[in-house]
Amino acid sequence: MFLNGCWSCVVKNYQTVVAITLMILAGLCLAGALVSAALGVAYWRLLSGASARVASSLSTATRVLPSTTGVHIPTLTQNTPVPTATTPTASTTVEVLPPTVPTLPPTITPSPTYAPVALDASCILLNRPSTLAQVLRVIDGVTIEVMAENQIYPVSYIGVGLLEFEQDAIVWIQAKEKNEALVGGKQVRLVQDRSDVDGSGKRPRYVLVGGVFVNLEMIRSGYAVALSTPPDLSCDALFAEAQQQAILAERGLWAPAPTATRTLIPLPSVTAATTGAMVITGVSERGTLWQEPEEFVEFRNDTEDSIQLKGWTLRDNENHVFVFPSFVLGPGQYCRVYTNEYHPTSCGFSYYSPSPIWNNDGDCAYLKDPYDQLIDTFCYD
Repeated sequence: MFLNGCWSCVVKNYQTVVAITLMILAGLCLAGALVSAALGVAYWRLLSGASARVASSLSTATRVLPSTTGVHIPTLTQNTPVPTATTPTASTTVEVLPPTVPTLPPTITPSPTYAPVALDASCILLNRPSTLAQVLRVIDGVTIEVMAENQIYPVSYIGVGLLEFEQDAIVWIQAKEKNEALVGGKQVRLVQDRSDVDGSGKRPRYVLVGGVFVNLEMIRSGYAVALSTPPDLSCDALFAEAQQQAILAERGLWAPAPTATRTLIPLPSVTAATTGAMVITGVSERGTLWQEPEEFVEFRNDTEDSIQLKGWTLRDNENHVFVFPSFVLGPGQYCRVYTNEYHPTSCGFSYYSPSPIWNNDGDCAYLKDPYDQLIDTFCYD
């Protein structure tokens, strides 16, 4: 009886334990199921959100790959399926944009470059007054007559002289012809150094034309000499060097021998002079200043024909020689040759000498034609 009662208790207790264990296992299974369901719902929502964002980005944006050719990736619209590796069907629409030509920077046309007025004129001081002028007449190798700003006046070349030409009329004429070739009838630029007008009324200037520094070219070609003229000294060193080069190269007046066959022939439109054709009418040998710039010799054409004066000479007892430039003197016309003044109404001839020429105590004036034939003499006591 007792054993039967004990076994009955054990069996009951075992059933209770089993029942409890089963209940616990069932609860764990239910909890696992609930957790799995929750995780599934969360995962589905996550996938749904990502898909929505991808679709949104594909429908609103066009991706452009970096390319130096400027070709765009085709634009995908919201209704366009994402291309796959298979060949698209007839219902697949792919919009292909035309290649975009890369935008090149605008072509910049360079501004025209202007050649410097004169490559060798760097010695001229910057910002010096200058003006454009029209050359009306070439007086000699270092002097011209110009019109500028409605004024007519003579211009002398700064730093250039003809002192070495006094004994050689042919070379003197060649110097004038060289100057004529450089500036005759042309528009030139006149540049001032320090002084504006000298004592004789001429305007000392540097002369530039067509990229040529005329002052320098006259010296470099050997048809003029370097002559320092204070206070206009900016280019003295350059001129001295150019003269040395001309001497070494035996150019112009530095040549070993002049051309022996050169002959001066009057222009066909005028009559060659004969003895007595030109008459010296007087010499004014006294001036008001010690330099006596207003001294002059006056002469007249006594013929009925015009006479070309080119190559004629006027000199005194001390052999101060004036060589006439190209100039046609009409019948009965008077002209004067001043010592150091410029008078265009009297033909504009001048020695441009800084010191007196005609002796106050007596002198003689000799007028010769281009063939060195004495035409007239005028002496005074």
